[in-house]
Amino acid sequence: PDGYGVPFYFYDEFMKHNDFYPRVEEMLADFAFTTDTDTRDGTLEAFRAEIEAAAMPEWMMTALSELHGEFPEGSSVRCRSSTNNEDLPGFSGAGLYDSYTHKPDEGHLSKSIKQVFASLWNFRAFEERDFFRIDHFSAAMGVLLHPNFSDERANGVAVTDDPLYQTQGNYYFNTQVGEDLVTNPDAASVPEEILVNALNSNDFTIVRRSNQVGDGELILTSPYLSDLHAMLQVIHANFSSLYGISTQDQFAMEIEFKITAEGTLAIKQARPWVY
Repeated sequence: PDGYGVPFYFYDEFMKHNDFYPRVEEMLADFAFTTDTDTRDGTLEAFRAEIEAAAMPEWMMTALSELHGEFPEGSSVRCRSSTNNEDLPGFSGAGLYDSYTHKPDEGHLSKSIKQVFASLWNFRAFEERDFFRIDHFSAAMGVLLHPNFSDERANGVAVTDDPLYQTQGNYYFNTQVGEDLVTNPDAASVPEEILVNALNSNDFTIVRRSNQVGDGELILTSPYLSDLHAMLQVIHANFSSLYGISTQDQFAMEIEFKITAEGTLAIKQARPWVY
């Protein structure tokens, strides 16, 4: 499905419009904020509330209205956090920021966008950036928007390489039943892992079966496995060309996918794998 991106520029201009960068400077200069965990947690909570209540520039409101109008009337829009300080070499950042679903009765899209902006200042995110010496002023929030998926049959992550088991010439598929997360699954939920030959989707190895389906069953049945493999080939080739990757370069793409309630295989997002 069509997706749209709210760029880092919007976040930066929003912060400037409301003089929030000086507020951050004040926080970082406050002795109690830097030395007391409870003070830091409470101050960040109050700062997030300020961000969510702040005004956006008129041009930004107009742009977001036009973007919202691109979605079918009455649809829910998933607003996914996407910062410039995650998926970095030596710093994952996974799970630090929050995503929100903008429902039809919630009014202007800016409400959910500001909630995502505010999550850049989650306590856990601030602590992680601080520990890894990431400049808070260089951090910025982008937002990926796509139709919200509900009651999905499966979700997963796939990589056009095998970064986990280090086999050669294979794609790596990791799939969960329903909406159980791949990154942070329920304790009793075991995901399905499959290695698929990069050139032939019929040549695959089941590394681990899910405990959420019947014995001998697969979440990614043959048609889905074949379709996902074909999509990955296209995505890998397209981004290799886009980034000017040579055959000697180590390069792979990571994607997140869903099997919707209607049984449609949908790609949610794609990004380069960080080795």
